[in-house]
Amino acid sequence: MFKWLQFVPKKCNTLSTRNLYVGALDGGLLRHAFRTDDANKDDLPLVDDSISAATALWRKEELLSRLQSLLNCSHGQTEKLYKANRKALRIFAPKLLTDNIELLRANGIEDKFIYDNPRVLSTPTDELSTKLKLLRELPAVDDSKMLTPFLKASLKSIQRMIDVAKQEKIAGGNRINYISERTGTEVRTVIKFFATNIRVYRIALDKFIANLDLCLKHLEPAHVVRHLSVLAYAPASIRERLKALENSPLEKIKPWMVRVPEIALGKSFEAVIEKGRQPVFKDSVTGAWFETYVLKRMESLLGCTEETSREIYEKCKGSVHLVENIEFLLEKGVLAETIVKHATILMVKREDLQQKIATLGTLQCLRNLNDVIPLCVLKAYQLRKIVTNLNNEQLGPVNTNRIYYFSDSTGFSPGEVTEQFARRTFMFRVPKDSFLANLKLFLEHMNREDILADLWAFKYSPGIVAERIARAKEVRGKKLMPWMVRCPDVVLEKSLQLTKESGALLGENETIVEYFCKRLGLNREVANSIILKAPSVRNVRITKVKKVIDYLLDELDYNPNDIALNPRILMHSLQTTKKRMAQLKEIGCRPKSLIIVCKSQRQYDLFVKEWMDSKERKKKMQQYG
Repeated sequence: MFKWLQFVPKKCNTLSTRNLYVGALDGGLLRHAFRTDDANKDDLPLVDDSISAATALWRKEELLSRLQSLLNCSHGQTEKLYKANRKALRIFAPKLLTDNIELLRANGIEDKFIYDNPRVLSTPTDELSTKLKLLRELPAVDDSKMLTPFLKASLKSIQRMIDVAKQEKIAGGNRINYISERTGTEVRTVIKFFATNIRVYRIALDKFIANLDLCLKHLEPAHVVRHLSVLAYAPASIRERLKALENSPLEKIKPWMVRVPEIALGKSFEAVIEKGRQPVFKDSVTGAWFETYVLKRMESLLGCTEETSREIYEKCKGSVHLVENIEFLLEKGVLAETIVKHATILMVKREDLQQKIATLGTLQCLRNLNDVIPLCVLKAYQLRKIVTNLNNEQLGPVNTNRIYYFSDSTGFSPGEVTEQFARRTFMFRVPKDSFLANLKLFLEHMNREDILADLWAFKYSPGIVAERIARAKEVRGKKLMPWMVRCPDVVLEKSLQLTKESGALLGENETIVEYFCKRLGLNREVANSIILKAPSVRNVRITKVKKVIDYLLDELDYNPNDIALNPRILMHSLQTTKKRMAQLKEIGCRPKSLIIVCKSQRQYDLFVKEWMDSKERKKKMQQYG
């Protein structure tokens, strides 16, 4: 299709496109192909007559010259007009700007308005003409030229404003005059702020008048004019907030104080007023003033550092419920350290947190509320179900629940156990007999840290757990882990086989350091230095270490010193090592150091290339020498 468009003549009489707008296509090929002589009559010429020129901006110098002659303005002002409308010029011809200027001046609009609001010129001429026509229809307006600030609003908003103004009956003829009379403000000033809050015309007339009356009783008229958006709030909310503000120690009450969240007006003013300054609020949720208040308040309540309070604030994503939730928890006896450690529970609404704490309070055998605070990360319905199950279950000779039973058996604090149980809620659903039997088996054969870190093994029946432990114990002895209970049989068999092979090499009590001493003929000090130089060697299977050492010493005739100097070779893939050593042998290279074999593929390829280039240079020198 684009190939066809290139050959379409400029004069397309069969397709009149005077009003056709094809701005959605990138590049503007259709604009160029379907442009008619009529459309180009008064426009500035293209840079050239090519398809690529159709996608370029029009000549800037010619456009600036025309603007300067129309407005009789300075070069700096024309540059400002051009930059403000540069994006529009990618779609529209410059005639749009000149036509709009002529239209505005024909309607008595001053040049100063054009300089102050240059983006108005980017409005399609027909739309701009419609806006001017609508504004002249606004009732009780002596001079429609005063309404020019509304030209920045959308056509739909202006149409709605005019329709509402024609239908309603209000003192002054319209809401602009009504506010001007009530506040004693000039009409031009009211229009300036009304244009930025044109949605005030969406408010029902009764609500508009009631809110204005209410605000004028408590706020300065000039402040109300500047913050007309406050009139959109429910009268009951405005009345309640103003009543609360009357009892505050503030010298002045401003409209923004009616709009912000309650948390921003509680105890937040205390610190600000102590410094003798009135608060400044930028945004209802994430403003700098609000964030500073929350951080300072948390530092005071929790006795923490600024870094800690900021971490909590970011972790909770600046929740507006932070401070009130902290205050509530401290009232209930929750320690500040517990709150800091489990800060995410502060994100919920205070009502939800109160409900969760009340649910935890019904837990039987509860020793301390701090022990079960981690459970607050769960949903309220989950928490109710867990508490009900724990209350219906009896464990041990002394009546207790699973959390305290596990804590007493393993020696962990109840808080640590609860934190893990909250992440693995199935621990509250495992049958009581299985829970007790598995815990006993694990404590007999495993470390308590490993048990708490991997609770998934509790989901298996005691019979399977006992059988797996017995199989693993035959090979690994005391070194048992919970994952051996839950892994597939194939994985367990492979692990046990590798353990047997390693045991055969190392013996019963031999360590990898002792193996290095014996296999490489090194003293213990040198063997320890290998581990310090490459600590990850400890994690490599001894069977793999043996194969690498055998290959380097027996097949490549390297000595133990070479391995001691470059222990990374023991962690490197044996297959890759063999492949690279074979390649180096083919090009006649036997590296003095094994480190090059352990390098990344890019570094290794660079070494090979440099070696080949060096070899080629030596060969040429010998020929010409």
